[in-house]
Amino acid sequence: MMKVLYEEKEGVSWITFNRPEKLNALDRESWKLLGDHLRRGDSSSSTAIVITGTGRAFSSGDDIGAMAELRDQSDAENFFSALLYAVDGLISSTKPVIGAVNGLAYGGGCEILLFMDVVISVKSAKFSIPEGRLGLIPPMALSVGYNSIGRSVAWLAITGEEIDAVRAREIGLVDIVTDDLQSEVKRTISRISSMDQSSVKVIKAWLRKSREHVREAIRELSFMSLSGEAKERMKSFLSR
Repeated sequence: MMKVLYEEKEGVSWITFNRPEKLNALDRESWKLLGDHLRRGDSSSSTAIVITGTGRAFSSGDDIGAMAELRDQSDAENFFSALLYAVDGLISSTKPVIGAVNGLAYGGGCEILLFMDVVISVKSAKFSIPEGRLGLIPPMALSVGYNSIGRSVAWLAITGEEIDAVRAREIGLVDIVTDDLQSEVKRTISRISSMDQSSVKVIKAWLRKSREHVREAIRELSFMSLSGEAKERMKSFLSR
């Protein structure tokens, strides 16, 4: 089964996390597929790219089981280079990227929303950046979070607190909270389509975030993922 799906329909590129049994956790293959699909969507004739999930989660973030199995720095660099490849795809996209949050968005699954142009969420979704509980850091939140949503990102990262969709909208992590995700996505794409597309590309270029800060934070995470404390905390998490 493909872990991340790609489909073009009605002028839109749809990217869907497809590991519902793992709450759409992202292992190395998943991050690589996300990066591939983002580049495919950007080179297509579609107006926008929509990222969503199957089942009850958008994404629970990095696959902790896969991270716990990292043996050395080479393993860690292979894993996190795939993460950076996906983030690069988000940063470099010339088309609007819409996050359609269908459920739980934790860790990296929450952090990637910081790179999206519009985030639409169902009311029942939950959001959290809990990496600190595992002896890790949230690299995307630390590198671009403050400029994206302000001081709230510090509170989310330091406490690991879970928030609902309404609170996520209040702090700027989410733009629209809805009962009908598909209809709201269609309305948003219709608004985007009415814009001059050359203007949209220039707007996207000016809004582009710094790749280097993200790279540095991901590299820091790669080192921390191998620490004894992180390994113990991940092992404890997996045993629960």
